[in-house]
Amino acid sequence: MKSLTKPYWDSNLPIYKVSQAKLENEGIKGLILDVDGTLLSRNSTIIPLNVKEWIFESKKIFRIFLISNNPSKKRIEKIGNELGIDYKFKALKPSKKKVIEVLKIFKEDNKNVAIIGDRIFTDILVGNRCNIKSILVQRLNKKGLPIFFNITLLIEKFLSNFIL
Repeated sequence: MKSLTKPYWDSNLPIYKVSQAKLENEGIKGLILDVDGTLLSRNSTIIPLNVKEWIFESKKIFRIFLISNNPSKKRIEKIGNELGIDYKFKALKPSKKKVIEVLKIFKEDNKNVAIIGDRIFTDILVGNRCNIKSILVQRLNKKGLPIFFNITLLIEKFLSNFIL
């Protein structure tokens, strides 16, 4: 039995360095992206240029949807509008409800959809619960650079060793 907390792919990279070619070769057609920590710092409203470029290139290949646990519609709406991507806020991940709604919108086989996020107990867990590929990326700081020492992720990785 596969662990619910183990990512399909632990990239050890920020999202903007995840290979679109590798995703495409894996048969991915739809991407569900976490927002805070994954696309920009939780403490910022400015989407880093390298993230924007990665998103705009990815939109040429994949169908993309944003899903955030953030309760602020205003924040997630601003980010979604800036990127030209539909979104859901207040997702309550690892609850499956909003991800299932997106899967119905995508109309893709689950094996062709991946969720990309920076947290094991929200993004990776919900992806695995929904039977889609889960990709773990490095959290971004206010300058859009990866956080190399992420205590939350270290704790989550440690705890995930004890969970099926």
